Amino acid sequence: MNKINITSPIKELSDSLFNDRKTGQLKYYPIDRFYIVDNNYLGRVLSANHLEFLFYNLEKMNPTYSVQLFVCLPELWEKLTFNDVITLIENFTSPFSLYSLVEFTYKYLEIDVMDDIFYNEKVDIKFKKDCLSYFMKTIANLYMNEFDYMELEDNLYGVNIEQIKKIRQKFKNDSNFKNVMPKEDVYKKLSAIQI
Repeated sequence: MNKINITSPIKELSDSLFNDRKTGQLKYYPIDRFYIVDNNYLGRVLSANHLEFLFYNLEKMNPTYSVQLFVCLPELWEKLTFNDVITLIENFTSPFSLYSLVEFTYKYLEIDVMDDIFYNEKVDIKFKKDCLSYFMKTIANLYMNEFDYMELEDNLYGVNIEQIKKIRQKFKNDSNFKNVMPKEDVYKKLSAIQI
């Protein structure tokens, strides 16, 4: 397993971005791209080690915040490879990190990394069981709904649907990634998994 070591600059950058947010400066809570750009975080984030940044924010931050943060930073996902995703999965120390990763990748990137969790021998069995239980109860949250589309179409985050579609295409062109399935098929797949 490739170990992800969080450096002080990543921790400081991520903590500063999270802690320095002021509700009055945000156009869309808990984070939006306008705030990231206006407060000079974008360049710093994009020049940082993308894998460390993703890992730290998935591992240490509130899941709602981290998912929305990643929607606001499509450039981060342009850099991501399949091996990066596996490295993230294998380094997580909390099932909440896995939940957030799957929610973001399934909902916004339209890629399915569940098998990469459930059939990965390096992922803790308890995490797998927790994830299986959680996803069975929250399948609907893994898909964009009308409100999610509206937020992107109206550019409420500072990111529009076309930017998301462009990133999706990158992953669809990579045969290592699996496409999402309809809800009924996901439910059947999860129901059949024995851990």
